[in-house]
Amino acid sequence: MLGAGVIGAVKDITVAQGLGALGAGLAVGLAAVSAIGQGIAAAAGVGAVGEDKKAFGKSILFSVLPETQALYGFIISILILIGMGLFGAVKGSIGLVVGWAAIGAGLAAGIAGLSAIGQGIAAAAGVGAGLERPKSFGKSILFSVLPETQALYGFIVAILILIGFGVLGVPREGLPLGLGMFAIAAGLSVGLAAVSAIGQGIAAAAGISATASNDKMFGKSILFSVLPETQALYGFLVAILLLVGGGVIGAVKAGLTSAVGTIAIGAGLAVGLAAISAVGQGMSAASGIGAVSEKKSMFGKSIIFSIIPETQALMGFLIA
Repeated sequence: MLGAGVIGAVKDITVAQGLGALGAGLAVGLAAVSAIGQGIAAAAGVGAVGEDKKAFGKSILFSVLPETQALYGFIISILILIGMGLFGAVKGSIGLVVGWAAIGAGLAAGIAGLSAIGQGIAAAAGVGAGLERPKSFGKSILFSVLPETQALYGFIVAILILIGFGVLGVPREGLPLGLGMFAIAAGLSVGLAAVSAIGQGIAAAAGISATASNDKMFGKSILFSVLPETQALYGFLVAILLLVGGGVIGAVKAGLTSAVGTIAIGAGLAVGLAAISAVGQGMSAASGIGAVSEKKSMFGKSIIFSIIPETQALMGFLIA
């Protein structure tokens, strides 16, 4: 509100800058939903400290892990506001397409912040495992960090969008409006695909519990826990292909109309929404970890069951 003159002196703001502010709001606002995951971890920490005061330090560490997603959204939001000239000097003329690109960056970092819910589920299990077996702390941290990679994918794509459209670095002029829709498509692709972290968190939580009971379960539990990561990779890959194919990264292609941009958004939605299948895969992977803990011979069959829910993601990837 300060940058736009809603509070303080009135400023002459362009539509492009207004869209940039919308992108900044999406980045920090959606990423703040990460507090759900942090609340899950913090609640487990409260219970742990109630049982053992010595658990306070480690519980705090687990509880702050899901905070990083909010920081990613906050950083992208600040970069957008500065790059769009809402704070500081405006870098030349800002075209409308750049405003749409800012929204794409905001979606990438913002929606990807939901991955913190999965991280919170895993971190809560880590807190519990620490009470049961303090030596499991290191491995529990490793499991808890896994669901954060999805947020990193969103952050990377957001940075690439901002650089590609000149919000960061050298301004680019003469970009077609359809190219802005490619940025939105990339943001939806990697952002929605990051919801796969919820499934990964469910599997990782089961892995933490299994490893706390039996150290020999660590390797197999990691394998089950990384299965839901593939959906995020599909979304990240399609996002990169959209940015390269449209010319956000590299030379801009001729003939990028709004119609072509709409098709790009369709591709982003196909792979992004299909990646939510990882939630189901995480459930089956968690059951697989439990089955293998009881009976080692169940490993192969459990892997097969855990892979079945990934076929939906492959369908979305192929359509994209």
